[in-house]
Amino acid sequence: DLSNIVYLLDKNDKVARLPITLRQENLEDKIKELITYMSNSSIYSNLIPNGFKPILPEGVTVISTEVNDGNLKINLSKELLNLKKNNEVKALEALIYTLTSLDNINSITLLVEGSILTRLPNSKEILPNPLDRTYGINKKYDINSIKDTTKTTIYYLSKNEDNYYYVPVTKVTNDQKEKIEVIIKELKSSKIYDTSLMSYLSSDTTLKKYNILDKEISLEFNNAILSGIKNDKILEEVTYAINLSIKDAYDVDKVMYYVDNTEIANFDLKRLE
Repeated sequence: DLSNIVYLLDKNDKVARLPITLRQENLEDKIKELITYMSNSSIYSNLIPNGFKPILPEGVTVISTEVNDGNLKINLSKELLNLKKNNEVKALEALIYTLTSLDNINSITLLVEGSILTRLPNSKEILPNPLDRTYGINKKYDINSIKDTTKTTIYYLSKNEDNYYYVPVTKVTNDQKEKIEVIIKELKSSKIYDTSLMSYLSSDTTLKKYNILDKEISLEFNNAILSGIKNDKILEEVTYAINLSIKDAYDVDKVMYYVDNTEIANFDLKRLE
């Protein structure tokens, strides 16, 4: 499968999710191609849509890769250390999210010229190892204590010219609610904190109950989730945003949607592109 996801900067300075078609087939070549997409003066710059730009410094190359048990050990060239101060966190977020979009890659160990990157080059922020999506992306803090924080990543729609794309936002809060409750609450909020982000989930939607099983999650809503009075479908933009958010929050493969005990839709998250 040559379709994949790359994370680039959009015109609002957010790290954004873009589907692309890769030319390479084997894993190491795919990784090299993705890193090239993400680095400035990319040979793929003509393939990057208007309104988006690469986030890694010019000249970053892949020295080596190794995969063990879902962890990608990726050794990058020293040009990675040329990250600009105001962009280094976003660049790291984009790297983590792009590389963990590859099949069966759940985390990355990031090396520069053979040494594990333990701190960001400018701020010297200490980095966890390995790095995975719990690091967060486009982080938004809504906390009154640094104790007992939780991170929930919610995918919103954004628009550039006539093209829609998704922007994940990790909400860091002291809210100990189940993550699916946070996801639905945020997506149905009529006052999204950022004007460049959208959600088509009706503010009248209620998540009546949910069931999280071993590899699947079932969600029961009132009929406000449906796209019209006479319509028994849910907007694709609604299910896509919820499914992407669930995929980051839970280790499940299947999501089922119910309205009044009737199954309306179900999705295989492994096939989510």
